[in-house]
Amino acid sequence: MAGTYINRADSLVRRESDPGYRVAWKLKYGFQKGHFPEEMTYGEAGRKAAELQAKEPEKVFWAEMIMDPDF
Repeated sequence: MAGTYINRADSLVRRESDPGYRVAWKLKYGFQKGHFPEEMTYGEAGRKAAELQAKEPEKVFWAEMIMDPDF
């Protein structure tokens, strides 16, 4: 089902203080992926992703922009 989505943050410029991000993850050698539900700023999400990456080397973590459905 196709639809449109609205970004919670600016998709071109990523400032440390921009809200609307969360931490997402995926397994390096598998097909599982997911994200954490709490919303935070880009800077907070990046720092949290780096902390989690150091603790769990079998996964990859990154700051992901939250997109809301608009349909």
